[in-house]
Order: sequence, then structure tokens, then C-alpha cells
Amino acid sequence: MAPHDEGYDDRRRAFLEKIHRAAAKAISEGDVWKDCNIPSIPAERVIRHMYDPKGDRWHSDESMVKVEKKSFTHGAMRHCFRMKKIATPPQNATNHRFHRYGWSRALNYVAKAYTNEDGTVDTSNEAKDNVRNDIILQYEAARLAEDFDRADPPKKINFIRAYAMEFPDRAGSPLFAVERFIAGNDYYGAGFTKHNTNSGFVDLDMHRVTPQVFSAHSFYSSNGTRLVADIQGIGDLWTDPQVLSQDYRFGDGDLGPRGMALFFKTFRHNSFSDAMGIPIFPLSRNELKHQAKYSEDESTYSDELSLGSKGDDSFDADVANFIKGCKLARLDMNRQMRKSVLMTPLDNVSTDTEKRSNLSEMRKSVSASIRASLVAVPPKKNFVKPSFHRTRTDTDEITMCLKLAVRDTVYDHHHFHRLESGELKQRSSDIVDTSDHRKRRQTIMPTTRNMMIPNAETKANLGRVHYHLACLHGSGRFPEIVPTAATVGSSVEDLPTHDVFSVLFHLCHASSHRNVSACLAIARVRAGLETTVSDLLKTIVSVDFESSKDMLRRAMEEPPDDFPHVPSSPRAAAGCLLFQILEDEDDASDITMATVLEETLELMAKAEIEAEEEAARKASRGGPGEGFGDLDSAGGSKFEAGDKVEGNFAMEGMYYPGVVVSVEGNFVTVVYDDDGSEETLSAEHVRLLGGQDKPLVEDSGDKENGEGSGGGMFGPMSDEEALGVPNDDERCLFESYLLKAKLAEFKTKMGKKKDAAALYEEAADGAMNDGKMQTASEWSCKASELLA
Repeated sequence: MAPHDEGYDDRRRAFLEKIHRAAAKAISEGDVWKDCNIPSIPAERVIRHMYDPKGDRWHSDESMVKVEKKSFTHGAMRHCFRMKKIATPPQNATNHRFHRYGWSRALNYVAKAYTNEDGTVDTSNEAKDNVRNDIILQYEAARLAEDFDRADPPKKINFIRAYAMEFPDRAGSPLFAVERFIAGNDYYGAGFTKHNTNSGFVDLDMHRVTPQVFSAHSFYSSNGTRLVADIQGIGDLWTDPQVLSQDYRFGDGDLGPRGMALFFKTFRHNSFSDAMGIPIFPLSRNELKHQAKYSEDESTYSDELSLGSKGDDSFDADVANFIKGCKLARLDMNRQMRKSVLMTPLDNVSTDTEKRSNLSEMRKSVSASIRASLVAVPPKKNFVKPSFHRTRTDTDEITMCLKLAVRDTVYDHHHFHRLESGELKQRSSDIVDTSDHRKRRQTIMPTTRNMMIPNAETKANLGRVHYHLACLHGSGRFPEIVPTAATVGSSVEDLPTHDVFSVLFHLCHASSHRNVSACLAIARVRAGLETTVSDLLKTIVSVDFESSKDMLRRAMEEPPDDFPHVPSSPRAAAGCLLFQILEDEDDASDITMATVLEETLELMAKAEIEAEEEAARKASRGGPGEGFGDLDSAGGSKFEAGDKVEGNFAMEGMYYPGVVVSVEGNFVTVVYDDDGSEETLSAEHVRLLGGQDKPLVEDSGDKENGEGSGGGMFGPMSDEEALGVPNDDERCLFESYLLKAKLAEFKTKMGKKKDAAALYEEAADGAMNDGKMQTASEWSCKASELLA
């Protein structure tokens, strides 16, 4: 049993007092929906599905509700309906005051439904999965909010409890996400407010500190695996959040590490975050200059991109104006923005066949570029000056960044805006005038918390965030940071498309956190090659093959024992590039070459195994519509003989109670209670009766960080799957069989004929499978000669 949290009772008491005050206020004000005459609407039977995050289970019960047929507001994807539900008092309840009023004083709820283009409620399995995911998101955010509240911030925060509500007597049994309706104003006199989004927007009107600090805190308290964004609600009672994850597991609104990067790029550290022990997320000189340039009440083009009013053809001025006036539209808007935020040119993705046919040409091109750079200067110097005009300050920043890239980041008091003693340093923003005292007083921490020093997992995830922030800069995501003609002394035509200095800054910080993709990108530029991160890096970074080889070796290194899993594929790509450079230099010993080849082939073998395991996981994940634990991840039935269920009799849409008598694969045989008849149905046409608990999915994931199946309905996914485009930096230059043949040559020179013969045989098999019969024949002959 978990140890008792000493502050739990106080937090529970404070929360109950808040609820009691809200209830008393509701009684005194009356029903805010009394003019809607909802009590006159016929009641409907519903099945309420409640998620238990601790047990990773859904459990259900039945109730009655009255809901309007016409929505009172809507967004781009969902419609909102007013609903009343009579709360059933517990058996031991002593106060039945609310329950005696009947429907006139029934509790007010908002029921949110995904809709089709014609405005009708979407009853598809995908829509139901989205509802379930919304519920899980809210509970995941609530868990991270509890971690935040344990630090005793000035303002405690809460997320409204939400659950799924099924209407079994309607066609298609639609599923709604339901939560209590909240009304009124907060401490600042504001009503419902959106404080930040999943794509980088930070509220420019309210200047609330707590929501932004909570988002940052959620990242570090979850070891960098989560970040809660889309903070919105009234005061410190919030709803409908979006959880960002490192593996895109929380639906279309989960922008993954790129969404995290967008948040940290706009997040402003303050005395509150310092006192909470949140480390400073480093930003480049140009990013900091941009933050200082714009006051807190000014927006930028990048902010407008985050809001969807510019930069995305699907959001024109009329839509933007509509969004400003519609609360639910603001909630739904970010869910549609994944393409524009992540920038996924799906039409340009090559097929596997095209990749294989282009591999030889790519290898020749890389080798030609390396040889050209080697010829440009004496080989011993291995240095080519960049071509971009740089100031002395720029040069110093570049030198500092490149030195940082090869060192592991060590977090000390400097990363937390503290003195060596641990005391806080005073920020200039802490000095405020008297008129602002009332607002500022609410965000001062009474005590200073311990520094949240990142562990190995957090460091790895910070590396991913820095890498994706570099990619966003390289794609031109932040046009307001691009140097102007006046600052670079060039004509408008010669202006860069993006801030390449910020690209390098975040790549080097990612490398210092041992991010393999960042190490590869820097190594390629140092070798005179292009990188997918930015086409301008070559203009400011000098060619230095010794530095390139150091970065490639860093990428290939086995991560520390406490480091999370690092995919082998990009590490193998680093090995291939390192071998190509050594081969073109023609200066390394046979032993060195053989060692690099052996390490690269080992990584390629691991990458192949990982790819097979990932394919198996995808196949077992199944499609949408798995319900509330009724189907397992492989699509087989989770029902058992003896379960009390309801079956869709003759699949005509009417469900009747019965008992499961047998289960075969995805088919369930039900004996109906009313006449004893028997029917075999596919599992999606059978559902558990209310009150029975079933695990969502039997999975051994990490419940603490939501790694189990209940932690997300749509992931995990890789960057390539989520972004829709492969990272060409991480493509291996060689097929494994070609490297085996090259290794066989070195083994032969070293006198290890038996090993060389075995490698030639393996290489011949690989070449034969790839249709290169003549090459396979030549290698087979070499193997025979070595064994003769």
C-alpha cells in the first residue's frame, strides 16, 4: 500500500469546501438554464462509463438524463448540448436536499459529441474512440495536477471530472463526453479563458502565471514524457486539456515533442517557476531578444500561426472571427491543426522501392561531397570556412554551441536561477508597482521547493524537444525571429528563410543531451553534407572532419544504463557515414575500419529486430472501436463465459440482456434472458451490463507515466509516422550485405580467412535476395577460395 500523503486530507478538505461554496452559490443564484425548460424534455436511458486511472479500468452504471436535441454551441469538430442528470444519492447519504427537487434542480452538464459534416452526431467507432481518449486525457491531466498541488503553490488547480455517456436507445448508440457545467467569473473578473494551446500560443490578455507554470511543471514531474497544454476554464477549475506525449499517443491533438518545443519556445520563466524548482529551458540569443522586444500584450505572427488565424489556408479571417466568439470552437481549433503545425508533406514521401533504388545514388553523392571537401583544403587540416557573413558575437555563439554539443549537460544551480546556496536570485520582473500588487501577490510562493534536477529519462526527452525546436526553426515556423535587412546588412532578396543560429543552438543543446538525431545532423554539416534540419547550416558552420567523426562516434555510443531506449536505426546510420568518411580519407588502419564495420552491422541487426517488434505491436494494436475493454489489443474478445451482457439481437439495433455461454476468437455466443434463445455475434455487437468492471486492455505498461494501454488510444508512434515524412539524415548509406563484404575484405587482410569466408557467404545471400545475382556469385566464389 502506498504511504499516506500527509497533505492529502488538507487538499481534500479544501477541495470539498470549494465544491460546497459552489453548491451554495448555485442555490442562491438559481438555475442558469431555467429559461431553456429542459425539465419538459423526455428523459432518456444512458449508460455512464467512468474511467479509473489507478486500476486502468472502465466501470459502468445506468442513469436517466434529459438533453436538448439542438446544440447550444459548436466548434469545428464537436457540438455541445445542455443536459440535466439527477444524481442518485448514496445509501448512507444524510442530506437529500438536492435530490428532493427533481428535474427542476437537477445538476447541469455539458454533453460534447463529435459530429459529421452535416451536423449530425457521429456514431462511428473512430468518434467513440475520440470520446474515450478525451476522458483519459482529462484524468491524465488531473494526475499531473495533483503532482503540482503537492508542491503547495499559491493557487491549487483542479480539472473537472469527465466521463463517457452512451445513449443505447438511439441509433448507433452514440457516445458523448460529459462534464459538469461551470459558470461565473474568476478572481480577475474573467469568465471562461484559454490560457495556452497545444501549438505554442500563450494567453496574451490575462497574464496568468499559474497555468503556464503548471504546463512546464507537468513536463518535469513526468520525466519529460508528458506536457499538459490547452489549459482553459474558469479561474483554477479547468477542463478539456490536451496532453502532449513523446510518442504521440493521445490522439490528433497530441503534437508530441514538437508541441512541447512550441510551448517552451514561448514560456517565460519567472519567480514562481524558480520557486517551484523548474529548470530554465535555454533559448538562443535571437529568441531571447525577440521575447524582450515584444511586451506581454503584443502578439506576433508566430502566435497567430498557433491560433490558426494565419499560415493555414483552412483558417481564413471569417473563421478566425467566429473562433473568437465561440468558446467550443476555441477548444476544437487545435485538434485540426496537426498538419500545419507539424508540416507534413505526405505527397513527397518515397516508397520503400524508391528508397532502395536511390540508395546507391545517395551513397555516391555523399562520397562525392566528402571527397570534394577533402580536396578543398590539405587533408591534415580538414577545415573549410563557412560562407555566411557573421558578426563577432555570432562567431562566439557558434563556437560556444559546438563546444557544448560534445559535452553532457550537467544541471547545477545556474540552470535554476539560483545561488550556489540554493537561494533564489531576484528577477528584475519581481519589482512591480503598487497597482499590480494585488495580482502579483497571488503568484508568490510562500516557500522554495527543491530543484527538479532532470534524471536520465528527462534529459533524453529534453534532447528530443531541443531537436524538434531546431527542426521547427529550420522549417521557417518562426518568421518573426528571422534577421531583417537592417540587422544583417543585406538586401531583402538575400535575407535567410529562417534563423539558422537558433537552429544550431538547439541542435547543440540536443546533442549535449545525447540526442542521436541531433548528433547526426551536426556531423553531416561538419562533413560538408546537407541535413534535413536546415539547408542554411552549411553557411555558418565550418567543415571539420575530425569534429564530424567525433559527433558520429557520440551518436553510435551505447547510452548509459539509466538512459531510456534509443532506437538503433539512427545509430546505424551514423556508423555508415563514419565508415564512408574513413574510407574516403583512406587514412585509417584495417583494425579501425573493421571495428567500425562490426559495430555498425551489430546496430543494423538490432534495428531490424526492433522494426519487426514494432510491426508486431502495430498488428496487435488493432483498429478503432475497441470499446470499454470489451476487445483486447489483438482484436479478440475480452468476454468470458458467465459475463452478463446485452446483445444486439439480429443486429437490428435493439439490445437485450443475456449471458455469455462461449467465446471463440472475436465471436461471442449469448443466451438471452427473456426466451432462452441463443445467438452468436461479433464482439462489437455485445456489451457488458452496467456495474461490471473490465480492464481496458491487459498491458504491462508503466501506469505511473501512462505507458499502459489506458494511457492513450492512438499511440505510440514514431516521429516518421506522426510527421508523415522520413528523416533522410537517419537513412543508412549501405545495405548490410555490402558492409559484410567490405568487412570480409579487412578480415582477409588481417589473416582471419574463416571469418572472412562466413561474411562473404552471408553477403552473397543478401545480394541474392536483393536480385544482384552476379555480385552474389562473385562473393560465393571468394568464400570458396578462402576455405580451399
